Amino acid sequence: MLSKSGIQKLLLKPPERRRSPRMQPEGLEAYYWTGGVPRPHPVFEIGVYGAHIGAPAAFHLGAPTAFYPGTVVEIVFEDRAASQNNGVESLHICIFGRVLRTVADGFCVEFVFDGASQRRNFRQFLNGLKRRNQDETDTEKTPETNTEEPPIKQPPGTDLNLP
Repeated sequence: MLSKSGIQKLLLKPPERRRSPRMQPEGLEAYYWTGGVPRPHPVFEIGVYGAHIGAPAAFHLGAPTAFYPGTVVEIVFEDRAASQNNGVESLHICIFGRVLRTVADGFCVEFVFDGASQRRNFRQFLNGLKRRNQDETDTEKTPETNTEEPPIKQPPGTDLNLP
């Protein structure tokens, strides 16, 4: 049974509205079109169903380039950190997002998928981000092991190569 203070804490705690957990990826950037040349913007949080994307200060202060809730935006996510770490081409994926709200440092979207295959490809992209972030945060180094095989020692008089 909950105490009075326990009930008050439950009532004061805002409910979690997200359908899935989000991660804070490093090196993930979003490109979207606002009428000019698309520029990279930081992605603060991303999950299977939505993201929190950064925008210039003028964007969220009511500037004409601000997106209204319900606006569908085509977004290209690019994992620049993967290319810097591995020296390979940067990984990217293009997805549509519906603007849910604008916030102090950008806007939040929910993703709109064309079908199951696009959702599956997006999940694979996110799994790659998770693996890379886990690899970068693992501070434990594996101990070096001796990879050379030790020489076989035979007692004298047991040479098997004699005729």
